[in-house]
Amino acid sequence: MSPRAWPALLAALLATAATGPAAAQRGRAEDGLPEVDGASVELSWAEVRALIEQLTLFRAQGDDVRNRPPVDALVHSAALRLTLGDGVLLVDGTVAVEVLREGWTVVPLFDRPVALRSVAVAGEEEAARVATREDGTPGLLLRAAGMHRIAVSYAVAVDPKMGPKSVALAMPLAAAVEATFVVDARVEDVSARGAVLVRSSQARPAPGVEGPVTQHLLAVHAPRDFVLQFVARRPLTGVQPIAAEPEAGAGEPGETTGPLEALPPPPPPKPARYRSSAAIDVAVEPAAVRATVLLVLTIHDAPLEELELDPLPDWELVKATLEGSDEPLRVEPSAEGLTVRFPYPVEEQARVTLLLERPNERKLERVEAPALVVHGAYRQEGELGFRLDSTIEGNADRVEGGGVADPAEVRLPGGVVAQFAFRFHKVPYAVGMALRYHEPRAVLTAAVERALIRVVATADGKTVVDAAWRMLNSRHSYLAVTLPAGVEPWGAFIDGRPVQIGQRTDRPQVALIALPRPEQSPGIPEPFTVELIYYAKRARFDDFLDWSLPLPRVDVPVAVLDVETWLPPDINYQAADGPLQLVAMVAELTVDDWRDGKYRDKAVQAKSGEWENAKLGNLEELARGTLAARFELPREGTLLSWHGVIFDADEGATLELSTRPSWFDELAWWVAAVLFVLAGALLALALGAWAGGRGRRGVLLLVGAALTAGAVVAGSFFVPVPGPYPAFVGFAVTGMAVGATNLFRWIAARRRAAA
Repeated sequence: MSPRAWPALLAALLATAATGPAAAQRGRAEDGLPEVDGASVELSWAEVRALIEQLTLFRAQGDDVRNRPPVDALVHSAALRLTLGDGVLLVDGTVAVEVLREGWTVVPLFDRPVALRSVAVAGEEEAARVATREDGTPGLLLRAAGMHRIAVSYAVAVDPKMGPKSVALAMPLAAAVEATFVVDARVEDVSARGAVLVRSSQARPAPGVEGPVTQHLLAVHAPRDFVLQFVARRPLTGVQPIAAEPEAGAGEPGETTGPLEALPPPPPPKPARYRSSAAIDVAVEPAAVRATVLLVLTIHDAPLEELELDPLPDWELVKATLEGSDEPLRVEPSAEGLTVRFPYPVEEQARVTLLLERPNERKLERVEAPALVVHGAYRQEGELGFRLDSTIEGNADRVEGGGVADPAEVRLPGGVVAQFAFRFHKVPYAVGMALRYHEPRAVLTAAVERALIRVVATADGKTVVDAAWRMLNSRHSYLAVTLPAGVEPWGAFIDGRPVQIGQRTDRPQVALIALPRPEQSPGIPEPFTVELIYYAKRARFDDFLDWSLPLPRVDVPVAVLDVETWLPPDINYQAADGPLQLVAMVAELTVDDWRDGKYRDKAVQAKSGEWENAKLGNLEELARGTLAARFELPREGTLLSWHGVIFDADEGATLELSTRPSWFDELAWWVAAVLFVLAGALLALALGAWAGGRGRRGVLLLVGAALTAGAVVAGSFFVPVPGPYPAFVGFAVTGMAVGATNLFRWIAARRRAAA
């Protein structure tokens, strides 16, 4: 054996001495340790010391460890009482807990977080200590060993609407759980998942509680999956918890085992007294007349189960609803009128909404408001208002039982504001309106605020047109764009997103682009941008060519139209007059100039900011199918910019240009300059002729100078000459200086001759 193995031998000897040979052999047999001959084990002193300490502790507390229970506490049983409150399920009861060891112990009561109201330990004056465990569930902190009775109270939210309910309820983790669900006549069909309904019995109601009280005893076998199920015949709003007296011989809540006592006969029912307040909205439309009636009933003495109304001639009751109930009310015609039955007896207040309707089809010459007379109401009053369609004119011709009111002060269902309002304070009442119909006029439902058309053309005639319309739309389904003949559409976009292009079979040149409509944003529609790109093959650009380009037309008015054309360089252009005015012409622009914005003046830069796309939100339905790709058009060459305002629907515009080579303008400039020099020389010679006494010759030279200058000016109307006028002024000033010198010489010669 290794010299370092003696600590292991020491530990083995100590263990053998402590447990005895028989225990050591039994331990080896149970652990299944193998016999390895010639093996050695090396342990450090720290490991040997730990073994000795464990051996000493085992010898001192061995008996206590063997007798310790496997759990620290037990939850034996729970007896709970379940009652309904105002949109809440209240749980109260006792839980029997046994602590099996001394010292502080955390007893888990629930397997999920619960809304605790109170926790108390029987026999202790101080409040119970509740600790939140790592999983968020509450645990009860107890110190003394033995049996403890814990009083718990907690709550679970319940949907207050009437109808079937399923409430997942946390139950104590006890071996036996008994729950008693106490309800009145407003709850029926009680059952539970994870439990067995033992019995249902009647209980004596506590003082102040009207009607029978039923106790449903449930034995819970799956506390972790307990779900209480029942049907609420009335909304669970304003409900107070039921306080029922336990049966004879009953102990803790849920232990109702004794016989029932005979209940006293119920008192005779009191008649219901109620007051009616009505709000009536009558909407007169060309197709039908619709009335919305809100009846507010203030009920006294006894619940109200049904409502009887006078007959409503000419009116059809479409629907009747009760606030707090999701199902329509049952309406039964009777000899006296109409009977509206409630799904449950209504106490204190009932808000009933009636929807009435009668056909119109622009045939009724007068209409009367429905006369709502409630049987049995000790007082009836209300307000009513008429709302007329924009194509219908009305005038009150009969008001009985009330008077005219201010429409701003009358409160109608839905918060609408009437055009004609009335109040009535007694029944029966009558309010009638005489009607007159007008033919509706068409209005503008879509328009283009601003249109921008960019044209890029090459020298060989390849032309791409990018047309964008910033428009408003309320009803238009499609934007119809009439394209020039022989073009090829490349794609359409709405706010930068590609959409499909439709085509009319009867008019192939009309492209249809589906437009978004702002259904979700009433009022003024948001502007959006429609864009269409197409390709056309034109004649190539030659010298002295008349070039024209028809622009696309849309079927809605256009307020402002701007056109930018990028034409081949090294060519001079002359724009013809038309509905569009030429506002700028910049020659020899490159792509770098365009990107740097060097050619843009302040007005053009301000205008470019108006084309930021506005998002409308409902473009997903338009972007379906095969969509177009898009690329940026190169802009270089000569920029010509046009501007125009107010174009009617389908009113088109055409760009017309005449081309000439750049050398032609230079030649015209030199010709004009030479002719102006000649005109100046003739003027100087004319003055010299007058100075020499040859007046006739001077007149002829002056006429020649005027004709030469007039020829240049007249020619500029047909051949535009860029900037020859500075040269003319210079030469004219020189000629005038020479002529003035000759004039002075002539004056001096005349004076000498006179002397």
